[in-house]
Amino acid sequence: MEGAPRSDQSPADRGVTPRIEDLAEHRDTLASGQAMEFRVWTELIQQSRGMLHIFLPLLDRGLDAVIHRLTDGTYTAVQVKGRAANTVHSFEIMIPASKLVEDSALLIAGQLADEGLGPELLVVDEGTFKQLAAHEVFRGEEIYWAIIGRDAEVSRWRNYVIPKEKLAECLLGTAAPQVESPAPDSTEPVDRHNQWLGFLGESEVIRRLAENPRLDLFRPYPDLEMVELLIRNRETGRFVGLQVKTAIPARYGEAQFRVRKATFVPSPTIWIVALAWIEEAGLFNSDCLLVPSKDLPAIAVDGDDRWVLDFNPAHPDPTRFDAYRRNLADLARLVGQIASGGDTRELIDGA
Repeated sequence: MEGAPRSDQSPADRGVTPRIEDLAEHRDTLASGQAMEFRVWTELIQQSRGMLHIFLPLLDRGLDAVIHRLTDGTYTAVQVKGRAANTVHSFEIMIPASKLVEDSALLIAGQLADEGLGPELLVVDEGTFKQLAAHEVFRGEEIYWAIIGRDAEVSRWRNYVIPKEKLAECLLGTAAPQVESPAPDSTEPVDRHNQWLGFLGESEVIRRLAENPRLDLFRPYPDLEMVELLIRNRETGRFVGLQVKTAIPARYGEAQFRVRKATFVPSPTIWIVALAWIEEAGLFNSDCLLVPSKDLPAIAVDGDDRWVLDFNPAHPDPTRFDAYRRNLADLARLVGQIASGGDTRELIDGA
């Protein structure tokens, strides 16, 4: 097979100790792949003028990112593949079948030079790539490979090769709108304690959700929208976005959770998780809130620039939040249920 490794044995198989140069070359290959990914993320962010948000995986299970299209809320799973730029008029892509994890995921491939991405990119869903690419078995492993020519008119890939400058437009379906940069919300000093508290709550939610092996977790890059943690169900391919709020109960046990109106989006795929940190005990309260974003205005206090949830997790009497009160230990199961595509209204009404 053209482009396949010539040797059928690794240095270790031949009893040869890998040289420092070999290890350095391997590290350089990994670094090039990561550099390619971040070049693509940068192009998408710049070209879309903020209309495409990047979510990166907390655990690499095949997908390199999920792209959130803010114009309609669509999420798109993405893999990026790259090769070092050369002087010929084509480049080769070789991908093991085991690395093509989702037919609907978008494959973005191209060349990477010192100055950045090459002039053209291949943008195609993985299912179509497998249909059009050559298919071989090498060392017992299925491999798909393709030669992408720059002369698109004579290539089977001509409908999927685009100029680098059109990458965001390809994902948006239209040219990016002109958007003015928003002014900073405030010039007040940053509250470092609140930063730490928010990070603590997000880390707890991530740990809980990681207990469910059917869920893939992604964090935004950069963190600019309401969704702070994106969850993808590996079986259904459905997405759920979470905003995590953490507060310390006041003297009488009531915690205030504030949701900024500037980034608030009432969407059936976005939920709010609110956790109370019991400082003297050094742990989270066993109960939390799990609130659909579309229900927030009906149950929260309408502040000037924020929705406010006043929740006492230890309160024995009925409150308007009881339908959303959940045991923190059930969070992974409940979010998995939401991401499975079940009736989320029934999830709330059944509390």
